[in-house]
Amino acid sequence: MDVPEAGRLQVYHAFDHGPDGGVCVVRCVGGRPRVGQFFAAKGLTGTLRLDRIEQYDVPVTSLVPPHSAKVHLSGGPLVQLRYGDVLVSVPEPGGTAALPVRVAPD
Repeated sequence: MDVPEAGRLQVYHAFDHGPDGGVCVVRCVGGRPRVGQFFAAKGLTGTLRLDRIEQYDVPVTSLVPPHSAKVHLSGGPLVQLRYGDVLVSVPEPGGTAALPVRVAPD
């Protein structure tokens, strides 16, 4: 789960949440998190999808350290998230990893 270039978002506050997602105030602490990526955290069941990033109420597509933003997440309840938790980007659930291609000699 811990890839050096993985996007990392540290949670400051989770609010406006329901059973399928919600909104968090976060700070980017690594990588370049982007809209559409999936995130996991220690103790979090399943993964969350980053649906929207807003900086000063302006939608953006990515975030770089050390900037903060309001993010909209979906895929599960956010009640498990606490101040200081770090969300780390992970491969898309059910996605296929690129496998090396081996070419047979002629």
